[in-house]
Amino acid sequence: MHPAPPDIAHLYLATIVTIHDAGAWHPAHQVAARLGTLHVITAWNPGDERPSREENDRANRALRADLEALNLEARGLAPLPALGSDPNSPHAEESWAVTGLDDHTARELGAKYRQVAVFRITAERQTVLGCKTEWKVGRGV
Repeated sequence: MHPAPPDIAHLYLATIVTIHDAGAWHPAHQVAARLGTLHVITAWNPGDERPSREENDRANRALRADLEALNLEARGLAPLPALGSDPNSPHAEESWAVTGLDDHTARELGAKYRQVAVFRITAERQTVLGCKTEWKVGRGV
C-alpha cells in the first residue's frame, strides 16, 4: 500500500505541463498521445529551496546529462524541453520530458535532484509520483 500523499500534492496535480516538440509548445497529453507515456522531471527549486535562475539552469543541464546517459537517444527518445506551470500564478519551472523510462527510474532521478515529485503523463491521465516516498495522485486530462 502506498503512503498518503502530502498536503501539497494537490498543487502538483493542478500543474499545467507543456512540451516543446516539432517546433512548438503543446499540451503534454497531446505529445503523449503521439509518443507514448512521458515522464516529466525538473531539477528546479528542489523541495522548499529557491535557488537563483543560474543555479536552477545548471541543475537542469545536469539532469539532461543524466537523462542522456541513459542512452534514450539511441532509441530515438531524446529529452524534450517541458514546462510545468502553476495555473493560478505566473510561476513556471523548466523541465525535461522523456519516453522510455519506468516510474522507478523517474522517481530516482527526481530524488537525486531533491524533488518532491515527478509527472507521468499519458494521452488520458496526468499522475504525480512522489520521489521520497511512493505516493501518487492523478487526474484525467
